[in-house]
Amino acid sequence: MEEKLLLLRPTAKYIPQYEAYRREFLDFGGSMDGAGGLRRLESGRAWLDEVERFSRPETVPEGKVVSTQFILVREADDRLLGMLQLRHYLNDYLRRVAGHIGYSVRPSERRRGYAKRMLAMALDEARALGLERVMISCSVENEASRRTILANGGVFDSTVLDETDGELLERYWIEL
Repeated sequence: MEEKLLLLRPTAKYIPQYEAYRREFLDFGGSMDGAGGLRRLESGRAWLDEVERFSRPETVPEGKVVSTQFILVREADDRLLGMLQLRHYLNDYLRRVAGHIGYSVRPSERRRGYAKRMLAMALDEARALGLERVMISCSVENEASRRTILANGGVFDSTVLDETDGELLERYWIEL
């Protein structure tokens, strides 16, 4: 039987787990996609406050877009497994490079299908927002993310250079 996973909005209950998630990524050295500003914010409380600012049009920082932050939690042990950010619309940068959805799974919990399931749940959330299709990108070197996107109906669009960090990204669209 498949373990039960919950796609939740972040709450103060998980502050210690946000901080542990951040530490694990910093120790591992990987990117922390879909976690908003968690990489630069040491405090889980500060991250939660930033997530709240991004959730409302009247408080989203200039040049950024309204987004909904999610965490993926395994019900059996209440462990934070992944993070996902759903952007409600695209600005120029997101349209060109990053897309509507960013996600990550903590390094110690990878290769168990969590990203695939988390993305599927997020697509339901995107439909609920009224989006008709979403764009998602991944590094050309990230085979696991490519498979996750394709498993959820992703159709390859193009390869682009993210000029902010020099990374080559593959762009995919998913019709909802």
